[in-house]
Amino acid sequence: MSKQKYSDLLPAEKLGVFLSLLCAIHCLAMPVFLFVAPYLASSIAFSPVVEWVLVVISFGMALFLLWKDYLKHRKPMPLYFLGLGVLVKLMDTLIGIKSIEWIFGLLLGVFITLAYWYNYKHKTACTCKIK
Repeated sequence: MSKQKYSDLLPAEKLGVFLSLLCAIHCLAMPVFLFVAPYLASSIAFSPVVEWVLVVISFGMALFLLWKDYLKHRKPMPLYFLGLGVLVKLMDTLIGIKSIEWIFGLLLGVFITLAYWYNYKHKTACTCKIK
């Protein structure tokens, strides 16, 4: 992909996509690390504090950026994906089964990343005067 294609993304949007992907990678890596090295399960990388910090920052940044862009291009699809991500996190919290929480984490990262991706597609195709 060309570098110019992503040049119109704001630094905060790039950071938001990076954090969403980091969250998905974090959740994918957890079962692998738990299988290979059980002592990592209690490390700081997999603590509930780190999980909630990543979730709150990702959701907050996504909501701010996606809502701002929605007001410009009026395409709700990115907000739907963000809503699905919130729903997945709520289900994960309510169900609370440790052995399958990595599935919820993976879905959460995928939905937020899709929200940013659809927003990017709408933003680059937008014909509105305000960019």
